[in-house]
Amino acid sequence: MNPPYEILTTSQLYKLHLASIEILEEVGVQIPSEEALKLCGDAGAEVDLKNRIVKIPQYLVEECIRKTPHKVILYGRDLKLKLLLEEGNVYFGTVGFATRIIDINTGQYRSLNREDLAKLTRVADALENIDFQLVMGQPIDVPLEMAELYQWLIAFENTRKHIVCQALSKRNAEIAVEMGSIIAGDKEELRKHPIMTFIICLNSPLLFGEGLTEALIVASKYGVPVWVESGPLAGANSPVTLAGTVALNNAEVLAGLVISKLVNLQSPFIYGSWSRSIDMRTGSVVLGGPEFALMRICTAQLARYYKIPSGGGGILCDSKTSDAQAGYEKMLTAILPAIARINLVCGIGLVGSENIASFEQLVIDNEIVGIAKRVLNGIRLDDDTLAIDTIKEVGHGGNFLPKKHTLKFAKIEHYIPRISDRSSPDTWIRTGMKNTSQRAREQALKILSEYSPVSLPKEVSEKLQSLILKLKTK
Repeated sequence: MNPPYEILTTSQLYKLHLASIEILEEVGVQIPSEEALKLCGDAGAEVDLKNRIVKIPQYLVEECIRKTPHKVILYGRDLKLKLLLEEGNVYFGTVGFATRIIDINTGQYRSLNREDLAKLTRVADALENIDFQLVMGQPIDVPLEMAELYQWLIAFENTRKHIVCQALSKRNAEIAVEMGSIIAGDKEELRKHPIMTFIICLNSPLLFGEGLTEALIVASKYGVPVWVESGPLAGANSPVTLAGTVALNNAEVLAGLVISKLVNLQSPFIYGSWSRSIDMRTGSVVLGGPEFALMRICTAQLARYYKIPSGGGGILCDSKTSDAQAGYEKMLTAILPAIARINLVCGIGLVGSENIASFEQLVIDNEIVGIAKRVLNGIRLDDDTLAIDTIKEVGHGGNFLPKKHTLKFAKIEHYIPRISDRSSPDTWIRTGMKNTSQRAREQALKILSEYSPVSLPKEVSEKLQSLILKLKTK
């Protein structure tokens, strides 16, 4: 395995760590959750109950880091689809939570609904390079306060792969855990074979929402993995410098780690980051730029420094459609986090700074990830691949094409794309001059017409739906 790509020295990582500790000790984190305030206070943190600010001492942060599990195993509904999050392993997934979609039939933007989300999830389930699914959309045809429950339901019904989704309140977190328990068998089986991960997105600077904090506590209590991240905007709600933004982001995630560990030391924890920047000309969020990719390298390095599994954004773009800009932005933000060895890289399927879902982009991103995976595999160098005997056999001016060695290694050594066109210009003209988006659209439509994941048992699906129906009738 190739060593990870790094940009920070060990001494710089330590300096970042100390900067984050100083932020936590002297500025603290505002946490409007009575349960979290009590947990922190009982553990020795300085708690200002009036302003709900917690100042966390260095010894407590570092004790929680030491006691965090060094690896996490995530499962799909199909338990054979297992992801081992440990140093060196990289997996790729979709991203959320779009509220609009590019209609596959008209090519126009429109609001995303439940049926769209189900179809996107099924296509992603079929694509071979997508390892997990962070629910891609937030459907507009459901009550807002129940949206994440429908997200969980649609995901459970339409993919066999591991699911990552949000919970924005204690009640919804409890119901989501109950859903997972029904599918897994019970809560203990869910703990042993976690088929779901809660993504907890903290607010910057240094503000934990009450509902998010309570969802973090619920998931940690049951031993469901939590992927804790914040997304500070360099130049807006964090310092304009990348180092300052990374230090703030690190402080926020470490505060989330402390709360999780105070609930349950064995609870699986994933160190996350969505730190990004703004375009100073327009005020727009930038996800497809080099700064975003550079900060993901820092994410990978800090997580390795703490010996904690990591996750972050990648395969992202600010382009509003599947064009050349989307291509170069997504390839940049796929390759750098991948070679930095973030364990979970997610961004597949969305354009427009994560606002717009696209079937075509889902298929194109699957190809980008296939290329990234080939890069990660590096070059195998041994007696077989050096092929000295075959070179001797072919000799001067010969042909390697008919050799057994070529047949043996052709597909192993060389990535075979699904939608990239490598034909001659004349062949391309004869076959309709289709561009990448057109070829991707055809593949998405083919998957939609031919593929269905293994369904949940009828009685299980009915139990999940009844949990939501009970809430709607209250």
